[in-house]
Amino acid sequence: MAALTVLPSASLCIRCQASSSSTSTREPYNLNQTLTVPEGTPAMKVMTGAVNALFSFQPFFKFASGQARKMIIERGSEIGYPWEPELARLRQFDWDAELKTVQNPDIEYPEYYLKPFHAYDTGNLSWDAALEVELAAKSVHANVFDPERKVLDPNGDIRLRDSYHEKLLQMLNFTPRAIVDLGCASGLSTFGLHQVFPDAHVIGVDLSPFFISVANFRVKEQAESLQDQKSPVHFLHGAGEYTGLPSGAFDMVSMSLVCHELPRSATKEILEEAHRLLRPGGALTIMEMNPYSPLVQNMVKNVFAFTAFKATEPYFDDYRTFQLERAIEQRGFTFPTQAESSPRHRTMVAIKK
Repeated sequence: MAALTVLPSASLCIRCQASSSSTSTREPYNLNQTLTVPEGTPAMKVMTGAVNALFSFQPFFKFASGQARKMIIERGSEIGYPWEPELARLRQFDWDAELKTVQNPDIEYPEYYLKPFHAYDTGNLSWDAALEVELAAKSVHANVFDPERKVLDPNGDIRLRDSYHEKLLQMLNFTPRAIVDLGCASGLSTFGLHQVFPDAHVIGVDLSPFFISVANFRVKEQAESLQDQKSPVHFLHGAGEYTGLPSGAFDMVSMSLVCHELPRSATKEILEEAHRLLRPGGALTIMEMNPYSPLVQNMVKNVFAFTAFKATEPYFDDYRTFQLERAIEQRGFTFPTQAESSPRHRTMVAIKK
């Protein structure tokens, strides 16, 4: 497949910073050992509780999220990806017409999805979120290969996702032919999976019809450049909790940087759906922030860093204290094989029993 002229996307976070190779001298840790939920010390609980209380105060939330957004935009320019030229290009298109072709009118949005998110008052249910997500990912992941978060790399997001694919290839013992990408946003994770597994049929699913509209637009852009209207990549407006796709029809279900954006109740429901979608022996694969990482735990202990993070990631506390790997096992998968994708991220692969 020809390289797409798109910017990395999927899910945003101010400090989902990572690298797949690091010169850091930090002590290594074993991701497959018995782990405890990193709830932290009593003082840490008081601090995180105070930050959470601050964000329930709407004027503070608006101020903090506005500052976060400003930082993301400024960093984009700093790394050579100014927002306005690309946004001006994208805004020329008839997005409302595109929306009508993809939107499922029967979907009822869960309450957690209707809250302000990623510095947008309407969360992912807006054109601003959909058109900016790829630019924002370029910006927020620019320093993923520097544990000190000082060196900016314009290709940081691409390299982070490549590290996920590298770990997948190491941990899978089969080649998937049918893949579902849950929480695909505007499709970069979906296109990436197809590049890794070019013979696979890949379906991206997202709850935002705005994101799916942009994803479909990218498919059309590529089809025009290749003079080929057929694509093995398709997108569906649907909920990860119930996609409507057939049971047992897929070899692999992938989630890339999705779970930390959900309350744990939603994550559990999505694990149920992933189990339903997979054939026996199929693989659930996840790339996520690693709550056991010393660097992630240090971020939580730093009131300023944690406050900046909470400005865009309201469900991080619920994710951070949730033993995802245990929930996966309890649903009927093998205990996940895990590998460190970066100082702050892990790749997990679990097989449906």
